[in-house]
Parts: sequence; C-alpha cells; structure tokens
Amino acid sequence: MARKKKLKVGDLVRAYFLGTPDRCEVIEVTDKNLYKLRMSSGTILPGVTWHTLLNAKEKKNKPWYIDAYLGHKQITKSTEDQNTSQNTTDTDKLKEAINIQKNFVKGKIDK
Repeated sequence: MARKKKLKVGDLVRAYFLGTPDRCEVIEVTDKNLYKLRMSSGTILPGVTWHTLLNAKEKKNKPWYIDAYLGHKQITKSTEDQNTSQNTTDTDKLKEAINIQKNFVKGKIDK
C-alpha cells in the first residue's frame, strides 16, 4: 500500500470501487484529503480519500477509496499556433457578408 500524498487535479491514482481496482483521474480537490475522481469508465466518485486515513468502521462501509498514486496526467500541448489559420476568409467577401447582415438587421431583405 502506498503512503498518502496530497493530490492535485490531473493526478492518476488507483482507486477501489466496490472492491474492484480502477485507474482514476483526480478532477477536483474538495477538501484537504477529499477528492472527486473520474474512473476510466467515466463514472465520477465523490468524496474519495486515502485508505490509510479511514478508521476501522469506514474501511468496512466505504464503497470507494484511494490505494496508490500512479503519476500525473501529461497534457500534450499543441505545437501549432492557435492564432493562425490557413483557410481565412477574403476581406472583400467578409465586407460583403457584413453589409448583407446589416441590411438584414435593418429589415432590408433582397430576394
């Protein structure tokens, strides 16, 4: 069993849900040792804590708990600049479309 660790959003852990282990991602830190997890199936587990922090009664009754820290989810960053796009609209076409929309708003509709 792994030692308890303060988790952050995006951390990956092994959590047990109804006795079955599953790889989960921390999606929210709700308290010092309470977390909201998303299982690989998409199920969200609220109020999850480390197994070592549960008392004897909670260990028997708690349907989910964190067992081990697996690492942090790496978010891949795009190497492409977000401000550039290849297929931009021609300025003449854009001005024409703006004029058509202005006329439409004013109530001048050409059929």
